Amino acid sequence: MSVRPHIDRYVPADTNGGWGVAALIVGLAVACIITVTYIHKQTYRHPTDVTWHGKGSGDNGQPEGVGSLGH
Repeated sequence: MSVRPHIDRYVPADTNGGWGVAALIVGLAVACIITVTYIHKQTYRHPTDVTWHGKGSGDNGQPEGVGSLGH
């Protein structure tokens, strides 16, 4: 009976392979934060802003006759 020689089968793990995916996720998160900050700055009106008109306040911001059908 012959004894088989030992064959080293160790395969080193590639544990640093996920950095590209992690960078992509962080980049997407930063892009989302920038986008929502821009939209907020462009559309937000403070409740005491005189150009802001609340629903049901009786002041719809339109001059008389505009938007009516003449009824």
